[in-house]
Amino acid sequence: MSDISVSGKQTKLGINLTQHVKINLDISLKKYFSSFISANVLFSKSKQNFKCEINIHVESSIFVQSNALSNDAYGAFNIANEKIKKRVRRYHRKLVDHRTSSKKRIKEDFANHYTFKDPDEIKKVSEVDNPLIVAETEYSVKTITVSEALMLMNLSEENAILFKNSKNNKINFLYKKKDGNIAWIDPKKKN
Repeated sequence: MSDISVSGKQTKLGINLTQHVKINLDISLKKYFSSFISANVLFSKSKQNFKCEINIHVESSIFVQSNALSNDAYGAFNIANEKIKKRVRRYHRKLVDHRTSSKKRIKEDFANHYTFKDPDEIKKVSEVDNPLIVAETEYSVKTITVSEALMLMNLSEENAILFKNSKNNKINFLYKKKDGNIAWIDPKKKN
């Protein structure tokens, strides 16, 4: 249970809540994984509700996330923990297959992600003398199948994932559309 950290953002947590979280999350994870890298649970409070965010780092490339709102901290954790259990139960076989296949073929490329502010918006909001802001992040591009990419996207509650398709060795992009459907960009061969 030492791999589970429980903290509060502008909220004090009692010993009982901390123990409740560590014990129940440990039980949820030990059912499917003999070990995991880390688990972080963060509680915050808005006007009337508590929010519980759970982030679990299962292996080097597998993250599971969930969050929930409730009128008390215990309720928020219990709802978020149920989401974690449901996700892990649903994807356990795929996770085990992914772990064994990723050990066979660990091949990762890296891509840089850049965020640019719209120059027209910058001119409207601020003076022209201010520089353009660029945020740079390094991103690991994994070689996986489309179904593994969808699984990882769902587990981490992300809206998009960039990956190298193991079938054709091309960079692919999977993302969630506004209507809730999943879109997949797979570049065609040039003639």
